[in-house]
Amino acid sequence: MSYLFDGEAGLEDDADDRDEAKNDAPRESGKTDGEDSASDDARESSADASFGRKKKRKKGIDDEDPVSFRTATGKLTIQQILYYVVRDLFYAAGPMITYIVITILCIVVGYPLSGMMRFSFREYMVERSNLMVAIAVVLTLRRLHRRSRKGGSTFFEDAALFHKGVSWKKIVLAVVFGTGTALFLSAVLTLIPKVWVFATYQTQVSRIYQRYDILLTIVESAVLTPLVEEIIFRGYMLNRLLRRWQDLPALLVTTLIFSILHGSSIWILYAFVMGLLIGQLSLREGNILYGIFLHAGFNLPSVVQWFTWFLHPERQSEGRATDIFQTILTGVTGGIVAVLVALLYRRMTPDKERWDEVKE
Repeated sequence: MSYLFDGEAGLEDDADDRDEAKNDAPRESGKTDGEDSASDDARESSADASFGRKKKRKKGIDDEDPVSFRTATGKLTIQQILYYVVRDLFYAAGPMITYIVITILCIVVGYPLSGMMRFSFREYMVERSNLMVAIAVVLTLRRLHRRSRKGGSTFFEDAALFHKGVSWKKIVLAVVFGTGTALFLSAVLTLIPKVWVFATYQTQVSRIYQRYDILLTIVESAVLTPLVEEIIFRGYMLNRLLRRWQDLPALLVTTLIFSILHGSSIWILYAFVMGLLIGQLSLREGNILYGIFLHAGFNLPSVVQWFTWFLHPERQSEGRATDIFQTILTGVTGGIVAVLVALLYRRMTPDKERWDEVKE
């Protein structure tokens, strides 16, 4: 099984080692075999009782449930397939739902506390939404951290976020690749005509830059958003689905949910491509830290554009990328950079070798 983090691997071996150590340990003086046996029985009885209470209190889906698409034998009925899909999606979407609920609560509660009740809710969202989202990110991460500790794991294990053995060369490549790909996709979406459900890319992207808290916006776009979204989607959600589903369905479903939550159709298309690339990198490396920096690279052109418009507000009325030749040139340049970085990365990390490491 190709988990991002194989938290179940080695549990049986550790248990065997503990049993052997227990049997080999010298007996304390003054205790007979009967007393040792009675003491062991008492401890086992206490542990069983505690485990029973924990299972009784626990709600939702047990992560150790052996029945899944990976382990099911024989042909499944339609009802069984639907049950497994709904059950696994509910289990995987828990952290995402937590983040959404906390964000909504922060925005709603923050409205009367912000002193902007005399203004419309829309004006409040323009000026203070970034602050409320930043608070929601901190509260969400704290909540996930506490839940991981209560579950006997760690936040970093559950999120597949590790700092040991990280290659800074790959991190730099991830940022550059994300920036190049973002320029290419932005150019393509800019040239898409206003047909069907697609609004013009310029109209959609201009809404991003209508913010007044410049420092917080840059921090949110460059740091907070990549961090929390990767922890939730490529960390918790994808990692949970990989324990029950095959790699490709887990990646596609996670990416689809991630893209749909971006709202309008033009952003759904952009986020779907971005999510697939980030998910593949996270699977390949077994660590979402690279995906976080790749996500930051995708957001970097928007941060630079927003900062430019903030310093020169008059340029907003000129529109974004009105020159078709300039748009094409930017897109081609970004695409070439992304391809070159991808080729360099493949040379650094052969597919077969890396996949074998992840699957072990």
